[in-house]
Amino acid sequence: MRRRTPRPDSLRAAHLRALRATVAGLAMTETLIDLYLLALLAAAATDRRPADGPARGRDVGEGLRFMVLVPAHDEEAMIGATLASLGRVRYPPGRWSVVVIADNCSDATAEIAARAGATVLERDDPAHRGKGHALNWALERLAAVDGEADAIVIVDADCEASPNLLERFDVRLRDRASAVQARYTVANPGASRSSSLRFAAFALMNTVRPLGKDRLGLSCGLLGTGMAFRRSVLERHRFDARSLVEDTDLHLRLVVAGDRVAFVPEALVQSPMPTSERASRAQQARWEGGRGNLLRTWTRPLLVSGLRRRDPVRLHAWLELLVPPQSLLALLHIAFGALALASRSRLARRVAAVDAALQAVFVLGGLRVTRAPAVVYRALGEAPALVAQKLRILSRVLVKGAPNAWERTAREDSPHR
Repeated sequence: MRRRTPRPDSLRAAHLRALRATVAGLAMTETLIDLYLLALLAAAATDRRPADGPARGRDVGEGLRFMVLVPAHDEEAMIGATLASLGRVRYPPGRWSVVVIADNCSDATAEIAARAGATVLERDDPAHRGKGHALNWALERLAAVDGEADAIVIVDADCEASPNLLERFDVRLRDRASAVQARYTVANPGASRSSSLRFAAFALMNTVRPLGKDRLGLSCGLLGTGMAFRRSVLERHRFDARSLVEDTDLHLRLVVAGDRVAFVPEALVQSPMPTSERASRAQQARWEGGRGNLLRTWTRPLLVSGLRRRDPVRLHAWLELLVPPQSLLALLHIAFGALALASRSRLARRVAAVDAALQAVFVLGGLRVTRAPAVVYRALGEAPALVAQKLRILSRVLVKGAPNAWERTAREDSPHR
């Protein structure tokens, strides 16, 4: 019996139905993401905490004892400014200390830190490089360095801290938080188009979203620097030294263990970003590679355990893994718009326009909430270049894999280029 050859018009109809089904699924996904982000923005906009000032109702003189760990790999150009900012921190002398982990350094990082008065731990283990290895190694020596420390603070060696950092951490940790996270911002938004756009990305990812989560009673996440933990937390949990994003991995393990990270928007750490796109590619490739690993490792366990336990914090952590950064979300909107046009559906075109508008509201509203400078708004006109760069980075990660070594991010104002 002869098989009937499908007619061209029936094939076109089948392809059109498949296209419209794809468009409908993408539309639902993007709309839910945009609405979720707008919910976080709305929650963040309700925060009225003062930017600074004394900790009310607390005697800081009887506060926690802090140890500030500063992991550093070849940071001779930046470590001095970091330690100088820590020297301006308002907290009773004798109740905190600074320890620099000079990890596999080939420069003068250790010498500069020692001259600044910090305790220096020098680690030489080229076979096990990385921030996670360095922090775990230092934590194993915690008792010998300061056996009385109640809490551990981590500040990267290229960051400057606000003077109220420990005061604010003390308040939140004594309010029974297991871990806390300060704002993490870009110090040089006006240096170039690239640093302006990175300021916008950091403002949305590192301030608006954590602040919204905190206001909703969720765990705000960890950003890798400007974070603090009760000592008992880090005695139970160590950093995954194999992970490219050891901070996010630790946060997910804390969520599973029932520990919530509280956001402290009144305190901040800030770091200068590379002023050229080329200088930031390796750093962004490492982040994207780490994000891919987290999706493969954590998506199913968080969803399954969250549903079984009916735990909104775990389910939220699962959802957060699925929410892309703004550049990738813009790519999705572009793809959706193209498919909507091809589908010949007026409804799909309208939904695509609405989704793009919702993202614009989140971006502009988030910059307003964080009081971004005017130069950042002007740089948004060149955001398509950032989207194109992100696409190139993702393509390279998919083909060649992500970099896995702890390399200092080159900055044009330092000798490391």
